[in-house]
Amino acid sequence: MSSLASHPFAQQIRSYIENAQAHQQQGHRGAEAGNNNDDDYADSESFVPPVDIFNTPNNWTVHLSVPGAKKDDVAVNWDADKSLLAITGVVHRPGNEEFLAGMLSGERRVGMFERKIRLPPLASAAAAAAAAAAAAIAAAEKEEVDADHITARMEDGILIVVVPKAEKEWTEVRKVDIE
Repeated sequence: MSSLASHPFAQQIRSYIENAQAHQQQGHRGAEAGNNNDDDYADSESFVPPVDIFNTPNNWTVHLSVPGAKKDDVAVNWDADKSLLAITGVVHRPGNEEFLAGMLSGERRVGMFERKIRLPPLASAAAAAAAAAAAAIAAAEKEEVDADHITARMEDGILIVVVPKAEKEWTEVRKVDIE
């Protein structure tokens, strides 16, 4: 159970809950003072955008929700040594300072973001029976990422990253000489 608590996703959930509780406590004090503006919470320095990951026979497709992000403000990098897809960037509020000074409520997440995704995903024993997990691990070992053909595009506030699979078509067998 302690390994689950140290997982980055669990740490992010814990941080989110702590921030929400602090915000709620501040909200009660702020409401008493007549201030019910939510922009302190929405303008946190960084955030982790939600992601959907799809597995198809030929690729993994990642959908990252970043409404308001411009493609020039987003970077997608593949780290082959760690088998990690890293997506970083920033989401700005549109408008000049005068316009933004008149904001009454700020609920959208803005600021810097980062999301790291391991591909191929590790098989989860909780998600499948032991036999299915073993089969998934065996299949994942045969699948590799075709880094030269990774593509990304922005579509309606969703960053879509397609990571092609490159399966080995042969098994390399090497002869070892006996001394």
